[in-house]
Amino acid sequence: MNKIKELFNGDWYFNTFYGLLLLAMATLPLTNWLMLPIALLMFLLWLIKWDWKEKWQNIRRRRALPAMICFTAIFLMLIPGLFLSCNKTEAFSAFDCSLWLLIAPILLLTTSPQKFTNRHFNSALGLFSLGIGLHIVIILIMAGRKFIATGNTHYFYYSSLSRLIHPSYVAMYATLAFFFLMQMISQFGKNMTAIKRAGIIALAALLFTAIILLQSKAGLICFFLLLFIWIIYYFIKKRRILPGIIILSVLIGGSIIIYKSGWIQKNRLLESVEQVRNHKDDPYGTDSSEMRLTLWKTSAELIRQNMPWGVGTGDADQEIRLHALKKNYSNIIGHRYNAHCQYLQNLLETGIPGLIALLAFSIYPLYYSIRKRDLLYFSFSIIVILNIAVECMLKVRSGVDFIALFNALFFINAAKPSVEI
Repeated sequence: MNKIKELFNGDWYFNTFYGLLLLAMATLPLTNWLMLPIALLMFLLWLIKWDWKEKWQNIRRRRALPAMICFTAIFLMLIPGLFLSCNKTEAFSAFDCSLWLLIAPILLLTTSPQKFTNRHFNSALGLFSLGIGLHIVIILIMAGRKFIATGNTHYFYYSSLSRLIHPSYVAMYATLAFFFLMQMISQFGKNMTAIKRAGIIALAALLFTAIILLQSKAGLICFFLLLFIWIIYYFIKKRRILPGIIILSVLIGGSIIIYKSGWIQKNRLLESVEQVRNHKDDPYGTDSSEMRLTLWKTSAELIRQNMPWGVGTGDADQEIRLHALKKNYSNIIGHRYNAHCQYLQNLLETGIPGLIALLAFSIYPLYYSIRKRDLLYFSFSIIVILNIAVECMLKVRSGVDFIALFNALFFINAAKPSVEI
């Protein structure tokens, strides 16, 4: 109880603001329903505290003006995208979905560095991890009930396991939560009680299991890439190179054995490798990787035709459908697909300026995390950069809310003395 009281001081504004932030973190799996009202309440509270001079001083104290520009420019690019669009309804819908890209940096980068401490950051991330863990327990229980009723194990895999949110997003959340828990063990494990340490390890094991079962290809690649980076970083820092090499070799070998053994019922990574290999023989196959290759080809053709400004925020998806019909790309005709790559999507919607804004949004956190030697922020940046390469995650609320909120949150935590594991 005393630790909870320490998080909340006598400032009613900060207490209410931080309480809403914790609610947003804990309920992230329900972001499609809860995040918008929470964001609007936080923004209303921010407006009520009419101290613009202090807000500006907080940005200056953190030297956060470059970050503010990089983080909000991607939302501001929706304005020229709106004027370029013929379909204004779709363009205005993009404003609604992307609102958190503007609000989150403004709210968090203007908070007081003295009031928002590392303890507040860790508590928020801890609550987020518990929320994701609870979500995973619930979907596993639901899958277990269906398995008992039918005897079919496919309910434990991919979209059959995660029906409310696309598996890629749950895997993204779980990956970040996993590495946060690893950082907590590394930093504070010696001072934890045995029960708390065991609870964190159990939660991390649950998250790892979920990442495997969800079978998100980008999620699996991100997770194992970051796991290798963390192991290398940790053992180099501890100057224990040989144990690091041994553990890394065991992990690589074990991963190869598991993925080639057939123990996992639906191995989507191996399926994708086969689909890419067979793409020349069957260029219009209907499996996910083959359809994604066709969408990238379609988007690239449209981008070349509409350089340098793009087709507009509201027209991009319709242009993809019309172009597919014109070229008879049979595997994507009749579907409402986007480019399935945020870099291509931004180029198609708002041209070269849109791509520059996206690169600034995604690369600046990577640069800043390396500069501050913040491995968790670096991991988040890698997760975002890789996932938006194969999904338009800034076109749906599950991606926008997570990326915008955590990007701003990690920045204000890193804009302090170095945070290392």
